[in-house]
Formats: sequence, structure tokens, C-alpha cells
Amino acid sequence: MSATRRAKQFVMRPLARALRRPPLDPAGLAALRPARILVVRQHNQMGDMVCATPALRAIAARWPGAEVALVTSPANVEVVRNNPHLARVLVFERPLRRLPGFLRALRAWDADLAIVLSSVSFSLTSALIGLLSGARHVVGADSRPFGWEFSGHCFSLEMPGSPEVTTHAIEHSLAPLRAIGVTADDVSTVVVPSPEEEREAAAIVARLALGPAYWALHPGAGKKQNVWPVDRFVDLAWRAAAAGRRVLVLHGPADREALGVFAARAGTGMPAGAVVVAPPCAVGVAAALLAGADRFLCNDTGIMHVAGALRVPTLALFGPTDPARWKPPAAEVVALRAASRLEDERGAEYGWMESLDEETVWRAWAAMAGRAATSRDGRDG
Repeated sequence: MSATRRAKQFVMRPLARALRRPPLDPAGLAALRPARILVVRQHNQMGDMVCATPALRAIAARWPGAEVALVTSPANVEVVRNNPHLARVLVFERPLRRLPGFLRALRAWDADLAIVLSSVSFSLTSALIGLLSGARHVVGADSRPFGWEFSGHCFSLEMPGSPEVTTHAIEHSLAPLRAIGVTADDVSTVVVPSPEEEREAAAIVARLALGPAYWALHPGAGKKQNVWPVDRFVDLAWRAAAAGRRVLVLHGPADREALGVFAARAGTGMPAGAVVVAPPCAVGVAAALLAGADRFLCNDTGIMHVAGALRVPTLALFGPTDPARWKPPAAEVVALRAASRLEDERGAEYGWMESLDEETVWRAWAAMAGRAATSRDGRDG
């Protein structure tokens, strides 16, 4: 254990004991009738948050008479803002000068039960948010598998936790809840654009003169090892344009480099207006733009999970990560994974995406039954 971690535990353990909640077993949890529940999941990864939405549904279904609020990070508030299983979203953000206002909002929610969700890490901050909420009972993951001696000193009930994702990411999020009796039959993910976001997306479509059944692609990813070479996205945009398709390029804050390369290589010789770049927009607006697309091409990254939640026909490109664990469960999302790795001095996770050639990806993308086809067949719901 590092000196920093030991120091944190030395400071946090007495605080945890001071905030200790009354013990609870699964039977006692089942007997609770909370009026308000607080769920804490303030990690930053968008894909992980989308994968956690079935857990939010499971909690709301287990206590149908309760209102549920979620604490999340600024990076994910747009993903869950319109989630039908949430009555409120509270945003935990730095700098610390904003902490007093957040704590006032947290205490004003007046939760009877707080549930601190974990994924591949244990967050002391999340645990403290649950404990400082004022909820009589606080349920959270066992911190010991993550290397922290903390949860046993303060939580009413510990859920099992694991830093290793050995099943699908959605099941990994649900497994701790299942262990304490909070079950889920429906594991589909949820992202809901607001009416305002849908109107903004419609205005973008009109301004760019996209028309119906445009194709969309997203050439970036938060993890560099998950990025298919951008010039190959340009090649596929060329092919789609040559086939008479309009192509919309989506992007996020982490995609500046990929977008710059795309713009530089796509700007020469391509038919005017055949490929257009979306303006910078919120996640909900990007989701509404995706909802209007005939099909989508992307790397294994957060926007892939948004497309899966919206059941957009999507070709998702995988390299070092396993689609059995990370591909959205929607049948409309097809994973194409690199079968081999090219030598790459950057490390063992690199070189996979580079081995996927343009022809293979184009054939898979062009052969998909797009949204227009599924709508005609009555299978788009």
C-alpha cells in the first residue's frame, strides 16, 4: 500500500467511525419503505454511467413508492438528466468553493436510504457523500477488494465489490445489488434526450441540410488505444458520399485531435456538403442527432453506449477491449473486433485497431440494415 493511501486511511477511518450508520441485513433492507433514496455514482466515464442505468431502474423498481435522486459528476449529468427513473440529479463538482452549496442540496434531499455504487474502483469521496447525506441507512460496496479499509467501519450494509470486470459491464454494475436482493429483469440501458435537445438537433439537421436517413460517424475515443486511424474514417466517409449518402461527423471535447486530422484530410476533393461536421453540442443533442441517423460508425467509447441505449444501428470497432464485456446489449449494435495486433512501441494495448482494414469495415457498415430499413419492417420500436 502506498504512503498516500495509508495517510488517507489514517485520516478517513476515524471519520468513517464517527459517521457509522445502524447495521442492516438484506432482510432488513427489503423491509424498508423509504420515501427518498439517494444513489451516488459520481465517476467520470460516460460509457460506465450508461451501463449503470439498469441499476438505477432496478433501485426504482425495488422501491416503487420512493423518489430517487442521483449524485453524479459534471461529465455525466447530461447522460442522466432526463432518466425516467430519477426524480432529481445532483452534481458534485470541484472547486471546493462549491462544496457548501452542494452539501445544502444534498441534505435538503432528506434521503432515508443512500446507495453508493462502485464499478472498477472504490471512491472515498462517493462514500463520504452517502454518509454526509443524512440518510439513516447507507449501503455501499465492500472497499477491501479495492485496497481500502473503510466500508466496514461505516456502512449499514456492504455489497460485494470487484475491481475486475469479468462479466458484461452492465452485469458488473448490477451484481452488487443482486447480492443484497435488488434484482433486475430488464438490463437495457437508458438515455433520453429532452424536447429542447431534440429541437436543437432538428435545427442542426435543417441548417446542415442533411435530409432524412443520413449516416453518422464518430472518429475519436477517450482512450487512444481504442481509436481506429482517423484517415480510415475519412476513407469510409468518402465511400459513403460516393454512394450518395450524407455523412454527419460527431465529436466530443476529447476528440479535438481526431477531428483536426479528419477535417484536414477530408477537406480536399470531397463533394461539397457530402460530409459535414456537427457543431460542438451537449450529449443530449448528440443523442438526438444519433436518433435521426440511418446508421452509425464509432470506436469503443462513450458515444457507442449512447447509440446502444437509443437502439441506433451501429457498427462499433473494438481492439484491445472485449465486446463480450463492453458492447451495448442492443441487437442493433454490431461489434467488429480486430483479430490480430500489429507491432506498436506504445504498448500491448496498441496496434489492434490499426489491423482493421478499411475494406472490412466498409463492407460491414454498408451491409447493415439501417434505421430506415428497420422502420419499414416494423422492427424499430
